[in-house]
Amino acid sequence: MSKKQIIKLICLNLGIVLLNIILFSAGFVGLNLNGAAVTTALGVTVIVMSLLAFFYGNYTILFKQPSIQLFKSTELVESKDYIGALEERREKRVFDSEISNAIDQVYRLQDKDKALDSILSQYFSPQEMTYTKFQSVIDSVQALFYNNLKKMINRMIIFDYKDYTKLMNKLGNASVAGTSKSASTQLKIYNEHIDYVKGLVEMNESILVKLDSLLLEISKLDDIDEAGLEELAAIQEINDLISQTKYYKN
Repeated sequence: MSKKQIIKLICLNLGIVLLNIILFSAGFVGLNLNGAAVTTALGVTVIVMSLLAFFYGNYTILFKQPSIQLFKSTELVESKDYIGALEERREKRVFDSEISNAIDQVYRLQDKDKALDSILSQYFSPQEMTYTKFQSVIDSVQALFYNNLKKMINRMIIFDYKDYTKLMNKLGNASVAGTSKSASTQLKIYNEHIDYVKGLVEMNESILVKLDSLLLEISKLDDIDEAGLEELAAIQEINDLISQTKYYKN
């Protein structure tokens, strides 16, 4: 049972209990089953509805398969939105390492962004063309970073962890000769999902490394203009990385 399911169960059942306390308490609404006909009818209705809510609600939370809903860019706005979406995928334990690394990368990106902004403000004013161009590069690479996170999260959503676990158990109990072609094909598909997520984590790590290089290069310069900015090796590497991502499809 996931953490999200536990929270939903607690909220549902606690809500049902509190509602009945309020409705049947003499100090509040005061419904009862031994009073006037109207009061008794309302009391019976409340009990029946509470039982229906209890059984249906608990069944839905525990057993009903959730529909697959992928995230859109407009739904993931701030870094905390991405971190929250990643944390929700913890139940798919095959991605535990990638999730931990991705969350750590988000915090590292925030630190690097603050450092770059600080050192940039020491060299230029926001009105200068070089500052604007530099900031445009940083915004582009951050957009790439978070787009990778979105693709990573969506790929985790469509990954059927239960079916994957059953398949791995089945393959673990079968001999090499007894492994069916369909099982091997299915495993290959799951491994492609896993490799895709790992590839995105590695790409974001590459982005962070390139930002470190850029920060180092900028900190060593006493004077830089727009033309000099274009010649920085780190800037060229970042631009190359951004242009290459069009080949890395969802």
